[in-house]
Amino acid sequence: MNWLGKMIGLPDAFLHLSSQSQGGGVLQTTASEATLVCLLAGRTRAIQRFHERHPGYQDAEINARLVAYCSDQAHSSVEKAALIGLVRMRYIEADEDLAMRGKLLREAIEDDIKQGLVPLL
Repeated sequence: MNWLGKMIGLPDAFLHLSSQSQGGGVLQTTASEATLVCLLAGRTRAIQRFHERHPGYQDAEINARLVAYCSDQAHSSVEKAALIGLVRMRYIEADEDLAMRGKLLREAIEDDIKQGLVPLL
């Protein structure tokens, strides 16, 4: 992908030029696809981390405990990604300015942890 990054004028920080480079990655064709890929990557990472701390669980057991969070104003592609990725989605009510408030998110995360769920995104 370096050729494309150079063609569109991305700075070197975005390119994978050496083994020490932190650049590189993928391009998605739609925002919906990018949302799905992000959720799947996060799910994979969360399962790996859970295995490191709690060996002996099957991936499906861990996946059943994962929960992601978004505003109740999020695009429908977020719900679709969660359905495809088999990840529980918790919708946080937006305020009168249509913003998700940190306090409500924190409370939801704390409540879910008490119920044995594993926050993801």
